[in-house]
Order: sequence, then C-alpha cells, then structure tokens
Amino acid sequence: MLRVNTESATTGMKLAISVYHPTHPDHILLRYGYELQPNDLARLRQMRVHGLWVRYPSFDFLSKFVDERVLVAQQPVLQQMAQTFETLQNQSTARLPYENYCESIGRLIQSLAYNPSAAIFMGDLTDCDDELLRHSTAVMYLSVLMGLKLSDHLIKQRRHIDPARAREVNNLGIGAMLHDVGVARLEDSVRDRYGATGDDTDPSWREHPSLGYEMVHGKIDPSAATVVLHHHQRRDGSGYAGSGWPALSGRRIHVFAQITALADQFDRMCHPVNRPRQPTVCVLRGLLAEPVCDNFEPQILKALCLVAPPYPPGSVVRLTNDQWAVVVNHNGADPCHPVVQTVPGPPQAFGAGDVAPGPELDLSRNDGALHIAENDGWDVSELNFAAPPLLQGSGGAMAYL
Repeated sequence: MLRVNTESATTGMKLAISVYHPTHPDHILLRYGYELQPNDLARLRQMRVHGLWVRYPSFDFLSKFVDERVLVAQQPVLQQMAQTFETLQNQSTARLPYENYCESIGRLIQSLAYNPSAAIFMGDLTDCDDELLRHSTAVMYLSVLMGLKLSDHLIKQRRHIDPARAREVNNLGIGAMLHDVGVARLEDSVRDRYGATGDDTDPSWREHPSLGYEMVHGKIDPSAATVVLHHHQRRDGSGYAGSGWPALSGRRIHVFAQITALADQFDRMCHPVNRPRQPTVCVLRGLLAEPVCDNFEPQILKALCLVAPPYPPGSVVRLTNDQWAVVVNHNGADPCHPVVQTVPGPPQAFGAGDVAPGPELDLSRNDGALHIAENDGWDVSELNFAAPPLLQGSGGAMAYL
C-alpha cells in the first residue's frame, strides 16, 4: 500500500483503506478494495479529499503504519467534536458530555496501543469549511500521539500521582479536543479579524483561553481544563492565558498544556491564515530552529518529530538524482533522511498494477549525496534540514514506546 494524492491517482487503482466523508466522518465514501473509476477522482477533489491509500502487494508491509481500526476509532471523536462546537456556538452554557468524551477517546487510545506502529500523523483527519473543527481535530490527534510517546516523561512530570495514572492520556485528549472552545465565545468581529490576519497579538483574541476555561471548569477533569487555559503559555514565559491570568513559564505549565501548545503551533504553521498549506518539513524546520525551539521542552519536540515525520512511511518521493522512491521507515534522529525503497517512477507511471521495487536506501548513510527533492507535489529540495542536537539519541528507525 502507498499513499498518493488525488492529483496523482489514476483510474483502476484499488483502495487499501476506506475513504471517509471529510465532514461526515461516520459515512464511508469508498470502501476498501474499491477500484477507482473515471469520475471518482474529480469528485474526491471537489470534496477536498487529498490523500488516498492504494494497494500495491510489494509494499503490503507498510500496512502496519496505517491501521483501519484507528481510523474507525477516530470517527466517534470527530462526530462528538462537531456536535460540541455546534452546540456551544448556540448555547455556551450547555453541559459537556464528559463521559462520552472519555469513552470515545479511550477507544482511540486503545486502538493506537494495539498497533503502536500506526501512531503517526498522516494528515488532517478532516478537511472542512469549519476551520475551528479542522484545527481542533488535528491538535487533539497530534497531542494524543505525542502523549503516548512521552509516557516516561509524563511520569516524571506528574510525580505526585501514581505512575500508571500519570501516563494516561485520556484527559490530554479531552483538553486538546476543547483547547479552542473559548473561540466560540468571542465576538464575531474578533473571530473575523483573526480569520483575516492571523494576528494573535490582538488583546481581544487573547481572551479565548480564559473564556474557554470558564466554559469547561468543573465540567471536565482539572488536568483537561488546564489545557484549555494554558495552551498558549510558553516555556520562556512569553505566552498568555487571558485577562487576570499571569504568564507562566517552564515547569509551572502543566505538561498536558505544553504538549497541546506544540500541537497547536504545529498545525497553525501548517495552515497559515490566508496562505497555502505548508509542507511538514518546512514547519518542522521552523519549529526546531532557534529561537522558536526555546518555547518548547526538548522532549516534547522530539515526540513531535516521531509522530509527525516530514516524510511519513508510504509517501512517494522524488530524490535529488530524479529517482523515485517510497518512504519505508522514519529516522527519528534525522527526520529528513528516512529509509526509502526505489520505484520505477511516480504513481502515474505504474498505475493500477503492482510495482517492482528496487534497492533500499538509508538516506542518513549516504554522506549527503541524496536528499528528497519532491513530496506530494511540493518542491522540498531547499527545505530539508540537518538533525539538530536536541534530536540526537532519538534512535534510528522509529522507536515506539
């Protein structure tokens, strides 16, 4: 199985993973094994479905990275998020179904624990006109994935409670899911202004963490509520939480809020206001560079690079020697130089039939002779970066906790 975008997919390709409706996640558009027909790709593009997983027997081993059970477990969470935001926009004092959140996010976490190899962020869970919903789903999922990688770090940061409980990430998921719920309480003019400029220095916009906290305080677990209040706090003390709340720094910020803060920043950089979506390698390059990296704990930055690699397994890429290849494993200590396996050409070249793979190459061991030049339609030849010191010791192939 390989991941191809709908621009490069061709008629006759068979789906390796079912395609879910982007705005109605309980509805399957096309099922596993379906053979793409001439009108399907145009329809999928219109519905803003960008990526497809298609079947190639020679790469069946990559199926460990994409478990449909995880996709199925995501659907109730997405539905609840959509329902919650719609309800709160009309009735800000509505009771939050905390027990339902716990149950749905718990099932998602169990599905990831069953197959830790699938704990990789492959792209937005939904792509819809509701930017708050899209952003919140991405931040929730990223935060949970990072939390699962950070189990030892969570135990160290939460020494006051039992270790088994300290590493649980259900409430991290709930807090991340609702982290921007306060945006629903802002005046339309404030939301519109941010939507037009992306300027988060606006004092009125900066009230949304404290407004959200007022909405969830006493309705969800305190560790989840603190995510809502402090997800814009920064390690160096430069963040904010709203009127009447001091800026926090370092370990005074709850570890769940620190994780969500990085997931939030990552997604905001991937989807800048009024600009095209940015490739992951570009965003990671910015986050790992000084002084931006000083805003976040090194351990949490490492976790992000593990769960949101610039070139996830299954991606079809072009190398600087014009050879095409498939990413078959991620290098946690050197994210821009994964293990790849060469193929005869781009997806259009081998179409619906199987592909005969060539040699496997570890790009971290070729003395800099080869890099990835193109991925998912982006020219990334100038975006790859050398692994910074904070990633050293992350291991070679992806290390799963």
